[in-house]
Amino acid sequence: MSKQRKIVVALDPSSEEASYTIDWIIDNFLITERDDVHLISAICLNSDFDITELGMNINYAAEYAAELEKEVEQKTADAMQPFAEKFEAAKIKCKVEIIKSVTDSRNIVVDYTEKEKADVLIMGSRDLSAWKRLFLGSFSDFCQHNAHCPVLIVKGPRKSSL
Repeated sequence: MSKQRKIVVALDPSSEEASYTIDWIIDNFLITERDDVHLISAICLNSDFDITELGMNINYAAEYAAELEKEVEQKTADAMQPFAEKFEAAKIKCKVEIIKSVTDSRNIVVDYTEKEKADVLIMGSRDLSAWKRLFLGSFSDFCQHNAHCPVLIVKGPRKSSL
């Protein structure tokens, strides 16, 4: 048997491309009983508002923020479950991780691949227009240039021009 591969799949489970990306890598890239998939989603907890402007008591604001954090984490975990089940059905080992941080999500993904010594990082592409890439930046482009492992970017299905 070949060497085990550690595959990190970074996913925004709410994106339109997520299901296509998972289906494509199961059908075309992953090898049953060889690949160890880490299915990750990064949650950035950085907020740029001043609670005093909202008129909130600091203790109440902290409790409210903690409740929101739990809710977002649970919704993300619930949204990741169907994708984990696809790996399980394909007999591919899968570990789901929701990673919370106050840094940019792109850095979370890059740091995770380095920490886990990933053999490859896989992510979908949102197929942004040139203007959107210019103003928003490309998540996959950032990861491709900063990850210390090969990066596979799965482009979504072609959209009809009609």
